[in-house]
Amino acid sequence: MKPGTAVNLVLSGGGEKGTAHVALLEKLEDLKIKINAISATSAGSLVGCMYASGAGYQEIIDFFAETPLFKYSWLNPLNSGFFKSEKYEVYLKDHVKTKFEDLSIPMHMAATNMQDGECHYFKSGLLMKPLIASCAVPGIFSPVEINGKLYSDGGVMDNFPVFPFQDDPLPVIGSYVVAPKIIDRKGLDNPLKVTARSANLIAFSQDMHKFSDTYLTIVHQIRDYGIFDQKHGHEIYTKARKSLFK
Repeated sequence: MKPGTAVNLVLSGGGEKGTAHVALLEKLEDLKIKINAISATSAGSLVGCMYASGAGYQEIIDFFAETPLFKYSWLNPLNSGFFKSEKYEVYLKDHVKTKFEDLSIPMHMAATNMQDGECHYFKSGLLMKPLIASCAVPGIFSPVEINGKLYSDGGVMDNFPVFPFQDDPLPVIGSYVVAPKIIDRKGLDNPLKVTARSANLIAFSQDMHKFSDTYLTIVHQIRDYGIFDQKHGHEIYTKARKSLFK
């Protein structure tokens, strides 16, 4: 791909593993590849939104590694999630723009309409609620009300949102951070482990067929980290970067 080429970028969800997306952003800049637009889910939405708001790479990485995921003073188990999602705006407001139209790169952010059972791709208007909704893991964080409907993590229905670019002629580059790890037999020694593993593989199977719709998808080899593995946020980024810049 020649310097100056314009591409559309797809960033998967993946919690703390989202710091690996930053390494790809650096690589694209190093290659002088221009990002025309970004489509993202969950952690990818946060990385893309901060980047398009003007945040530097280190600011994004530090935000993932240092911002509290679970603020226990906000714990409310009688709510529709253990933590009320909107409260996290206090951490986000200084790092992202107010409206989609203020971003330096157009963005599509996937969030799941929990009432209608549809994936919605937000791309205009006020940004904060769609961003929080896109990241709101069901059960842990409460759904976010937008225009009278309740929305949760986009990864429920589309964790690798190539859909917004289906009619766009530009090549698509993907960044995928949640490939399932390889396990041994001990990881399948009871019904709960087998069920959990099956759910993980089903989710992956829903994404992997979309890789063929892209010019190139980087499947980051960070399989042994968990999506809530905050203490290894910097390490995840470093490992992804070493792989891309070797």
